[in-house]
Amino acid sequence: MGKRKRMKDRYRRFSYLSDIEGMKNAIGEMKGKFFPKQPLLNQEAQPADMDKTPDEEWFIKTITDKILHHPEKGLEYPFYDEPIFDAPLVGFIRGDDPIFDQYKKIIGPHHFTPFEIMRWQAENNGVEPPAPEDLSVVSFVMPISRHTKKDNAASTDWPSERWAQTRLLGEIFSQTIVREIVTDLMGQKILSIAPDVTPMFNKQRYPKVGWASPWSHRHIAYAAGLGTFGMQDFLITEKGCAHRLGSFVVNLKLAPNRQRPDDIHAYCLHYQGKKCLKCAARCPVDAITAENAHDKEACYQKVAKSLTYCNKNYHLFIYGCGLCATGVPCESVIPKGLRKNNFTF
Repeated sequence: MGKRKRMKDRYRRFSYLSDIEGMKNAIGEMKGKFFPKQPLLNQEAQPADMDKTPDEEWFIKTITDKILHHPEKGLEYPFYDEPIFDAPLVGFIRGDDPIFDQYKKIIGPHHFTPFEIMRWQAENNGVEPPAPEDLSVVSFVMPISRHTKKDNAASTDWPSERWAQTRLLGEIFSQTIVREIVTDLMGQKILSIAPDVTPMFNKQRYPKVGWASPWSHRHIAYAAGLGTFGMQDFLITEKGCAHRLGSFVVNLKLAPNRQRPDDIHAYCLHYQGKKCLKCAARCPVDAITAENAHDKEACYQKVAKSLTYCNKNYHLFIYGCGLCATGVPCESVIPKGLRKNNFTF
């Protein structure tokens, strides 16, 4: 996708036709199209060309600096330049972590392992694919801003305007900063790839899990110890479940910096036997229930209808909802009494 021209002083007119980047983003999510070409590996680079090999601290600092200071970090009219996200959380997973093989069974055989997606990148560059143990996955959580969460918590049927902008601009922004990092690393002869901006990426309905992609940022973030799943299938992190996620694979050995809980629902009040179900009460189509948890198909049908609403009211080609992630106890924190010990780099 090309650089999006953010509207500063007015709304985009006729967004069904004019919001080109919004349309490209939607098609990219579903069909893996319209992404820029992958950066080429600079096979002539030498270790002497680098100040030092990027380490865990480098990735945390680089991702944080980009999210807080990047020129594309803000919303569009009428909230021009309001920050989309707060400071991130960053975690690391070994490329040979057994959880990736478990995902082949839990999510489905379509879900990439780090080795599988890196093999595709290596073949494109005419080099041998690195062994799984020589790979790492970098995962990051981008907490949504306070103003956006407040607006969406006040909504009862459709996403707020700030939330809709965050759903679109936040995704484009995430892909932008990851592409910059991957390009930088490839220029240093460090094979890297962002799976969700390749032709290999697409969303489909699968018999077992419904709508799913071949690279789930949520499951990658869980693997990195950044959070656990809630009733509504959002990832509840130490900065809550109102966020967007990103991840990419690098040919570096990075040390995991967080301990993931064995219980995939460790931070959800309902699953821990405590009274809550606030996310269920927030859902306008009853897609979350104590009996059946999250009905992804009912949720999808509601979210799909939001495309028309967001076009008409916010002049954006985007769909979304997020009502169950706001106005709930886990919106911005792990609910009191559920937090487990994590260790950080």
